[in-house]
Amino acid sequence: MNKIRIKPELLSLLVSSKHDTFTVIELTNAYLKLPSCHDLKKVAARQFVVRNIQRFDDNGFLDKIGGSGSRTTRYRLNDSFSKDCVITGKPHRPIVSSIDTVPVDFAIGLEEKLKAHRLELLSTVGEIEEYELIGSEAPQRREHIQELYNHARDHYSKTLGRIRALESLILHC
Repeated sequence: MNKIRIKPELLSLLVSSKHDTFTVIELTNAYLKLPSCHDLKKVAARQFVVRNIQRFDDNGFLDKIGGSGSRTTRYRLNDSFSKDCVITGKPHRPIVSSIDTVPVDFAIGLEEKLKAHRLELLSTVGEIEEYELIGSEAPQRREHIQELYNHARDHYSKTLGRIRALESLILHC
């Protein structure tokens, strides 16, 4: 059985409970309302939806429900369809405006991540200090404690790198 390549946005519309049954027009309108597809022209979107519905129908994944004309025909995915039958392709990319503005939500999200990583860094410092203390108190367990200490030290370095990256991003925003 050949797998069908489909955009993830269209797949999510097809499998959503909101579109148990649908017409070409309904699916096209829903597709155009997606944020990543707002740059598409209505005709191009309709052609895209029709081609994909035809591919699903040709592979036996759709049932036609009533209607004799192409505008009134309703479709629904049948039981032979599963997500294993498809390969999700690349999503549509929205057109980026020429003015590069950083949304406020983005900056706030960076600040929140920075706070979380700083807290994680402090926690890791405490963990490292505790391993050093226990290692000096129990030299017979030194080898096992050393592995945990090394892991915590690596985690500290990665977290510090994340903090530096976030601080750099915040400065440039």
